Amino acid sequence: MIFVDTALRPDAQKRVRAIGQADLIIGMPTYKNAKTIANVMTITGDGASQHFPDLKAVIVVADGMSTDETVQVASHVRLPRNVQKLVMTYQGIMGKGSAMRSIFEVARHLKASACLVVDADLRSITPDWVNRLARPVIEGAADYITPFYSRHSHEVTINDNLAYPLTRSLYGLDVRQPLGGEVALSGNLIRAFLDHDVWETDVARFGIHIWMTSLAINDGWKLGQAPLGTKTHDFRDPTVGFEPKFLQVVSTLFRLISIYRRKWPQTTGPLPVPIYGDFVRMEPEPVPAMRQAIREAIRKGTRRFRSAWEVVLSEENLERVLQVIQAEGTLSFPADLWARVVYDFAVLYNKGEGDPDKVVMALLPLYYARKVSMIQEVDGLNYAQIEDHIRRQADIFAALKPYLIQRWNNFLPWDSDLA
Repeated sequence: MIFVDTALRPDAQKRVRAIGQADLIIGMPTYKNAKTIANVMTITGDGASQHFPDLKAVIVVADGMSTDETVQVASHVRLPRNVQKLVMTYQGIMGKGSAMRSIFEVARHLKASACLVVDADLRSITPDWVNRLARPVIEGAADYITPFYSRHSHEVTINDNLAYPLTRSLYGLDVRQPLGGEVALSGNLIRAFLDHDVWETDVARFGIHIWMTSLAINDGWKLGQAPLGTKTHDFRDPTVGFEPKFLQVVSTLFRLISIYRRKWPQTTGPLPVPIYGDFVRMEPEPVPAMRQAIREAIRKGTRRFRSAWEVVLSEENLERVLQVIQAEGTLSFPADLWARVVYDFAVLYNKGEGDPDKVVMALLPLYYARKVSMIQEVDGLNYAQIEDHIRRQADIFAALKPYLIQRWNNFLPWDSDLA
């Protein structure tokens, strides 16, 4: 085995050589997950042993220099006989994408036919998740499996309000969780991903999932979805430390619009993506809305980015946005306005002559405003009703796609572009 330009440190390379070959890789990017990693490893190990007893499986923990006991805890987890483990610290840019790159490299060098990745802070994972994610790949039905699960509407608004409706509208496939943390990939797709020169970009951080999903769709790989029930994991305040994640996800999402600019104007749909297995609707665990913290973020963001909105937004959209932000009482941000705002920002990000990062950050307070509005719109609804509401918003994005195409084709940069 030859390791060139690798995310694997020498000790990990040595361990990979010692293992030699594997059929199934189960990867876990970690960063300060000492409280949960043992349970996730134990359950996925049991899942591999129960559902794939004839396959050689390796659990790979890819750690990002945790300052807690994550590595030590993971190193002492006992696994079934047919499941080995590799606990390592990856090298390169610190971020989830780099961790996943290191897992993919292990899978490639061990010639695994399937690799699945799960979040290390999961509390709802069961052994059956391993089967549902990996089996369609192992049996050749799919190259890329994304999760299909119920999550609380307060928790996943960046997926529900941005990644999902935009990906569905642009690329014509109804992938419900393009940012889902649990995925499975074929060995061929892993090799294709590793061949891309993206590991010094936001893809090496939190841009990884939207990048993988978009490439899998546009490059013609076979997609599927795995019904996993409900997902619960460690709760975090949605405004603390969110700015970098938002920047990395949305920048990657917007950059891909330019990369696939010859494809998305021609796509129709959306077409359904196969779901492998029965989906049981489950009410997700409640998550605090943190409305006061979000409203404060909106106020601060408005003061900071009010002048930027004048550059990004069309005159009509700017007028409506200001009416929303400045209204007294309940904040109501209509879905059609939100779709037009996102399209305005996507165009300026790719076609403007200013700082694209500043464009994305100027969208953040408006994203928070749409989040508050969405929380109010679905208050009191059950999971099925909320899902219908989210899909109606996605339909609005699709219906307004001609607006994006018109803005894209007729954009002229201003002298006052964001610097």
